[in-house]
Amino acid sequence: MNSSPLASIALAETNEPDALAQASQAFLTAVPQVTTEQAQALAWEAYGIQGNAQPLSGERDRNFLVRTADGSAVTLKFISAAESLAETEMQIAVLKHLAGRCAVPVPLHHPLRLPTATQASARVHTSPLTRSVTSHVTSPDWLDWRSPAGEHLRVRCYSFLDGKAGSDLQRSGAAWQAWGLAIAQLHGALADFAHPATERPFLWDARRAPLLRPWLEVVDDAQLRAQIAAFWAVFEQRLVQLGPQLPTQTIHNDLSPSNLLASDNGLGIAGVLDFGDMLLAPRVADLAISASYQMPLTDAPDAALAAMLAGYESLLPLTAAEHALLPDLILARLTQRMVITAWRARLYPDNRVYILRSQATATALFRRMIGDWLQTHGAQADHRADTHPTAA
Repeated sequence: MNSSPLASIALAETNEPDALAQASQAFLTAVPQVTTEQAQALAWEAYGIQGNAQPLSGERDRNFLVRTADGSAVTLKFISAAESLAETEMQIAVLKHLAGRCAVPVPLHHPLRLPTATQASARVHTSPLTRSVTSHVTSPDWLDWRSPAGEHLRVRCYSFLDGKAGSDLQRSGAAWQAWGLAIAQLHGALADFAHPATERPFLWDARRAPLLRPWLEVVDDAQLRAQIAAFWAVFEQRLVQLGPQLPTQTIHNDLSPSNLLASDNGLGIAGVLDFGDMLLAPRVADLAISASYQMPLTDAPDAALAAMLAGYESLLPLTAAEHALLPDLILARLTQRMVITAWRARLYPDNRVYILRSQATATALFRRMIGDWLQTHGAQADHRADTHPTAA
């Protein structure tokens, strides 16, 4: 565990200190230290893939693109030591589940090339770069690997999807409608997927945003801190009232532009990436999360949301409760993006640029939405409190 003072912030002010501490553990471990040369050697020795490796960005894992001479490519992922085995198994299982049944392209799982029991217990690294580095195969789906520095990691591999960056999705009604439809198609394919790890406590669960109260001090602006605190207080009440009515299933939980590929013309969806944040949660949360990233990109955020809704509901109509809580969940994710990213940027200043890449747009959208939302729902909450006072 990281020894930074921020990692041990007092949790006395929250009603669920153990839940916050447990949910934050995966974010208290630094990104694994792996060189390009080590990744390239491991790709050949464990997967039979010979090609040039180049680093990819990542918040918790160390990722590499390995492209062969014939143009095919895979992603080699060195998994954070904080990730549980169950989470690794979940991510592999969902790629297998979605293969051939999802209208939206997703990566294909790439198994190891070491199938036999004899090989599974053998030392598999023989290159000068990895000599004396022990790797064991306990499953054909991932490799247990100890780096030259002594770090114990799991490694897995999956196909690399080529496409334009999600940030190249056009800022137009047609593109946002296509994105909304793609989310609905993904939900259709995930509707019957289940795994125990989707029910783990997780820091980026929008329903749990108020658990972040002990970390609110990392937000420098006093007015913004007050608005976030006021939102959380009312959001908790509304979630108690309407939350049980929300349809739930396994959701992606991180449909940001970083995990989206756009088509060549920028009007369609060429792929969805990175299922590491999956949760069993209200399905509308995925729409809220995606909207929280798309709405700040235009001077008409309500039009962007309406287009995404139109695309989603062309396949999966929302319930009344989902419509009611959609703005709440958008705001909840925005508060997470402001607080968690500021907290992590202090913990890991070397990765600060990547961690804070979308904080400014999150803050701007929150400021734009919060006044009207508090005026409407804060007044309703005050009325309920006056009507049903708590006994002294």
